Amino acid sequence: MKKHLRFRYGKQLFLFTSLFLAALLDVLSQSQIIKSEAMNYAPVSIPNTEMRTFNSAILKQEIVLYIRLPVSYNINPHKIYQAWYFTDANRSFPMVANIESIFDLSPLKPVNPEIVIIGIGYKINDMGDWGAWRARDLTPTNVPDVDSSWVRTLSGLSIRHYEVRTGGAATFLDFIVKEVFPFVESNYRVSSTGRGIGGYSYGGLFSLYVLFKQPELFNTYYAGSPSISYDKGVLFNIEKEYASSHKNLNAKLFMSVGGSEDSLMVSDMKKMAILL
Repeated sequence: MKKHLRFRYGKQLFLFTSLFLAALLDVLSQSQIIKSEAMNYAPVSIPNTEMRTFNSAILKQEIVLYIRLPVSYNINPHKIYQAWYFTDANRSFPMVANIESIFDLSPLKPVNPEIVIIGIGYKINDMGDWGAWRARDLTPTNVPDVDSSWVRTLSGLSIRHYEVRTGGAATFLDFIVKEVFPFVESNYRVSSTGRGIGGYSYGGLFSLYVLFKQPELFNTYYAGSPSISYDKGVLFNIEKEYASSHKNLNAKLFMSVGGSEDSLMVSDMKKMAILL
């Protein structure tokens, strides 16, 4: 059974690594094209977006926040908006921001409530930095074997050596509460209630971690293809601990997984849905 589980985990890691490498090669090739033609063409921008940076005393590094404002934001200077936070902004912000723009321009009316999107990212030298830091920040426990695997994978992409230490989810959540919330809520017209959080893969794992640790921080949660099998399914223990002292979970959760993804990922999500 242990060999079978390791095989499944290996298939899942291989699939994720393959997708990660393909995305990274695409980013690198695009960056070379942009660099070679930067003198001739203007860069592409995403409408109604801003980029803000600040130094995190908790994470001890420079953080980049990608902000997407509703089209009505400057038209209605007194309106307070709900905020939706998501992880992996270095990779996912353009996709999420443009999906939201479709709802802004609905032929019937804007989706209500309109939201301000806050993507949490890092100031990076390359996507290897992003890979190392997301593995650090979005996982609830330290798994040395996972650290070593990511070091080999990321270091194989360039001549750089990357340090990876998983298990920083508690610190990352503390950073969001004590640094991201105050920064966003003092610079933008967003409410401190009705927040949402979302993420994919490790980001989905982190969303569920927050749901069971401090569910009152957000009222809407999204977990896309959550890595529930991480560290032998430690998330099930975290859910069990919460359920031992709570009868209710006052939050809205949407989980999703691809039907052709790793079978363990699919079965784990179904198991979590039944528990909830």
